[in-house]
Amino acid sequence: MNTYVPLLQEIGLTKGEIKVYSFLLQHGPRTKTPIVLASGISGSKIYEVLERLREKGLVSETVKDGARHFDATSPLKLKDYLHHKKENIAKAESALKGILPSLLQMKKVTPLYPDISVSYGWEGLSAVYEELLERTKRRGKVYVIGASTGKNILMTELFFTRYGKKATERNIKIFVLFNTSARKYAQRIEQKIGMNYQKKFLFHKTPTEVTTSGEVTLITIFHEEPTVIKIVNKETANSFRQYFLALWELAKK
Repeated sequence: MNTYVPLLQEIGLTKGEIKVYSFLLQHGPRTKTPIVLASGISGSKIYEVLERLREKGLVSETVKDGARHFDATSPLKLKDYLHHKKENIAKAESALKGILPSLLQMKKVTPLYPDISVSYGWEGLSAVYEELLERTKRRGKVYVIGASTGKNILMTELFFTRYGKKATERNIKIFVLFNTSARKYAQRIEQKIGMNYQKKFLFHKTPTEVTTSGEVTLITIFHEEPTVIKIVNKETANSFRQYFLALWELAKK
């Protein structure tokens, strides 16, 4: 496979589009038949592929002696295409923020059938924390039981620095029961995010952390790569908040 193929796929071209575009780049203006033979795309589909490339600004068309000829535009057009795609993604992301609360409300759960899912790795953990913060109202509260450094201290600290800053931006108040072995870790994160947690310390070290806000509860196991169980259920979240409040009374500052 040519080295440029994966990159062109990454920015949004299909394998068929890449075959046609690279053929036209190398051979100049061509009519339908040689493009079909070179690309292996059927005659009934080739105009669809050419039209998509034209919409991307990568193919031009002229008519000579009554026949349609197609040619590749300059590869510099790929930068224009990618820039336009980034603009569209930014617009879509902005629009999504406006409708996300409504979409989250559409996913109904019941006491008998809570919404439970399991995610793996730092990307998976990031996705569930994004949802947790989206579901938490501004000036809302988040409760954490058993906060620790985990096995991968560097990644854990980077992760919670990032999401601590996001919570601060939303004026979310965070109550944390840290492990007693995590005092310096807690101080470092507070310094980096510029905010002090409402915190106390209990238990020397626990590998599992429970976070709850609103109807969402996250149970996270911090190995080198974290595993997180997300439960969306009001009764479950209320139960963990009761556990938190009881443990808060026993914990030390």
